[in-house]
Amino acid sequence: MSFVDAVQSNDRRDALLALRDKIAATIDGTDSGRDIAALSKRLMEVMREIDALPDPEAGASPLDAAKRKRGGV
Repeated sequence: MSFVDAVQSNDRRDALLALRDKIAATIDGTDSGRDIAALSKRLMEVMREIDALPDPEAGASPLDAAKRKRGGV
């Protein structure tokens, strides 16, 4: 799923996961210390937001969890 698709899905978890991945990729692609510092701070904030969300796989069957990972649910 692309970053835009994740955001347009209106699924907060998917959007935050896509943002996390986008920030991490941007950090990998830059050598600017200032940019790395700012992006790292934002990455940590996004990861805290993800951790604060309820786990969608809690109580899910192994089949449901596998489907979600593959994007089928």
